Amino acid sequence: MKLANPYLLPFFRRLAILFVISVAATLLISEIAFRVMGNDLSRGPQKVSIVIPAGTAQKIAAGEATGIADAMTFVVGDELVVDNQDDTNHILGPLFIPAGQSASMLLGDVSDMAYECSFQTTRYFGLTVKEAITWRSRLNAAWYGAMPTLMLLLVYSLVAKPLVPDGGSQ
Repeated sequence: MKLANPYLLPFFRRLAILFVISVAATLLISEIAFRVMGNDLSRGPQKVSIVIPAGTAQKIAAGEATGIADAMTFVVGDELVVDNQDDTNHILGPLFIPAGQSASMLLGDVSDMAYECSFQTTRYFGLTVKEAITWRSRLNAAWYGAMPTLMLLLVYSLVAKPLVPDGGSQ
């Protein structure tokens, strides 16, 4: 059976090969970028602790850094536990943490907040809550990149090596 257009079969062959190449390339590049960024959001919810060490209130009064991170990123469903080992009561947004005690809050919604915080010299604590990054979301990202990559590869391949009609030579 002969096709009506002799360029059709070579075009679809090239398209199929370039499709495989573009999917593989975008998956590889996407995965390398994900690993290089050191993203720790591809995990399930867990307990995350902040320890307020003894002497923190004195450091704050003296204007010294406390050594406690002033911003953190969490996954939806994480539980933030603040353990106050200082001899002074502290607050973190809605949490009141008495001296020698702990308080916790469940982070159930995606958000980006700056909470009032008594154990930071800046008096605020940045709290970002994001959806966990799943294999499915990573594959979707690679898939969305594969189609434009395929189109670019196809155009450049046609410029670099024009199609030859099926069964013909050039």
